[in-house]
Amino acid sequence: MNLEGFSEYVKEDIEDQSLEILEKINDKLIIIGGWGVRAHLGEGHHRYTLDVDGVTDDEALLDIKEILSEMDLEKRDAERGIRFYRQYKPRVKVPEESKKAISEVQLRIEISGPRIKEHDTHHYFEFSLSDYDMIDIPYHGKEGKVDVKVPPIEHMAAVKLGLPVDYKNNHDAAMLLRRCDIDRVIQIIQDNDDWVEMVLRRMPKLKGRISQAERIENTLALTAGLDIKAHIQKLIQIEKALR
Repeated sequence: MNLEGFSEYVKEDIEDQSLEILEKINDKLIIIGGWGVRAHLGEGHHRYTLDVDGVTDDEALLDIKEILSEMDLEKRDAERGIRFYRQYKPRVKVPEESKKAISEVQLRIEISGPRIKEHDTHHYFEFSLSDYDMIDIPYHGKEGKVDVKVPPIEHMAAVKLGLPVDYKNNHDAAMLLRRCDIDRVIQIIQDNDDWVEMVLRRMPKLKGRISQAERIENTLALTAGLDIKAHIQKLIQIEKALR
């Protein structure tokens, strides 16, 4: 779901409601995905997110399932881990022209073990459950913040570079690499199974799509003040090192 076309107050309301769910389970998992990127980058993330993605151990996974089952959330079958969702119910005024699109928004939670497997291949990226940073994520529309455990920033960048190249992953990788030790990112990719192959497979799209005028990741990058040419050079540096 692309949230970028919604008004700021709707996007902030969506994030606050997602964060409220996360606050109920924040001590039982390590946050990855969009919220993990937000934790590291704050306003430097330059995009909105609504999904809670995390990794944890089997014992905590059972606790999380029990907590979410008692909330106003629906459960979906999952091959690995758990998936819950809830229809977004706006607490703010919704513009008439956005009502249909907003009615389709769901707040989603997906949590699994620490090994993230690439669909249809044997490749995986494994997060550590003991190596993490503690960071606060503030709410938009009310006082308070949520303390979350997140992988170190270079680990977040490494996994994003090997995931399917939708605009979210492409944008997140670009924003993270602005603050990363590139050599450390390369080492983490090399240390994780054969994630090298996944990153090399994604490189043409990572470089091409963010450079294409009017693609959403290009628009977001320019809005964020990203030097796209310099970013492409970082991707080339990573690609050469992995080959």
